[in-house]
Amino acid sequence: MKIKIVLKAWLPKLWDGEKERWIEVPEGATCEAALESQGIFHKEIPRFGFVSLNGKRVLIDGVLHDGDEMNVYPRMNGG
Repeated sequence: MKIKIVLKAWLPKLWDGEKERWIEVPEGATCEAALESQGIFHKEIPRFGFVSLNGKRVLIDGVLHDGDEMNVYPRMNGG
C-alpha cells in the first residue's frame, strides 16, 4: 500500500531538503516502521516531536492504511 510522508520544519534536512515522499509499505505497517524504512530513526533524533495521520496526532506505533498522509513534526520551542 502507498502512503505519503511529509517532514515539517527543519526535518527535511534528513532527506537532503526533500519535504515529502510517497512510499510503499506492507499491510499493517506502523508509522515507526515506515519512517525507519526511509532512514528516520526517531529515537536517535534529538528534539523529535510527534506524527499525525490525516491531520490527527497518533502514537508512533499507529497502524497505517493505504493512502494515509503522515506528517512528522519536531519538538517545538517558543516563548
